[in-house]
Amino acid sequence: MLFSALVFAGCRKSFEKVEDVNFDVSVSSEVFKVGEKVVFNMEGSPDFITFWSGEVGSEYAYRNTDRIVETQMSLSFSTTTTAGTKGTPNPASVLVEWSSDFSGEYTEEALSAATWHDITREFNLPSDTGVSNLFSGELLVSPFFTDPKKPIYFRFYYKVDAFDETAADGKGNGRTQWLFYSVSFKGITGETFGELYDIISGGWKIVCAPSFDGQASFPDINASRILFRSDFRPTHDLECWAVSGPIYRMDYINNGPDHGVGIKAMADADRTQYSYSWDEPGEYTVTLVAANSNVYERKETVKEFKIRIVEDDGVIIPPSPSDWK
Repeated sequence: MLFSALVFAGCRKSFEKVEDVNFDVSVSSEVFKVGEKVVFNMEGSPDFITFWSGEVGSEYAYRNTDRIVETQMSLSFSTTTTAGTKGTPNPASVLVEWSSDFSGEYTEEALSAATWHDITREFNLPSDTGVSNLFSGELLVSPFFTDPKKPIYFRFYYKVDAFDETAADGKGNGRTQWLFYSVSFKGITGETFGELYDIISGGWKIVCAPSFDGQASFPDINASRILFRSDFRPTHDLECWAVSGPIYRMDYINNGPDHGVGIKAMADADRTQYSYSWDEPGEYTVTLVAANSNVYERKETVKEFKIRIVEDDGVIIPPSPSDWK
């Protein structure tokens, strides 16, 4: 029994042992053009290789650190118009407005008491019925926040005119339904963004004027869209609003730690090359991490390169005379 125990202990120690990492990387130059394939030549046989491009979101230095970045806030949405009378949309538009003094009480009286600023023209909106998923564009709303601790509110204003059977050469002006999808406040940092408020977290609510009393069809909101509608041929003008909850200015957004790309796993054959290209000029710290590992231990080695990516100016550089031979 003692002999068996010693044998087992010796086997376990051999299982726990991890070989030192034998790994090296080389690259032909430090300067490359935008879009050019950069080839990393590799030697060795590690169990794992992870590639970090040095771009935002893939920097080795941020592997264990949350990336907290300054952000600008924007508002965007997509709009679909359905039903109604082609050529005579009713309403012809839905207003987009914001307020810094709305009380937060979702009544017609409270909405009327607040000061609302019209920003409808800042968005791309349908001009007729039968338009599907028209993107509004991104509007920066950060300048609207004069007090960083005080929220502001946004609303869509939907007003349907009474049905007129003489309109549109006798076709009438039947009610047009307006649907707003992907109503989103984002935090924008350069060319990346993160969503701060969607329809649900934005707290959107419907407020209808008494003119909607007696209607069979009412506006409503769900997780994916805001729907404005009424009876197709209302006998009088109708008013309704979709109003957001309090929207607070967010100066920073947490993108979490960065991540590398695994380019070799233990079961894969040894790699001798890996290629990558960059779409933007700049200086990048490229990192390749090679590791040997088991459940007991991990050993790794880190190879780092400074790569400069430049714009392609279209200049053709002729080869040297020796290259002709």
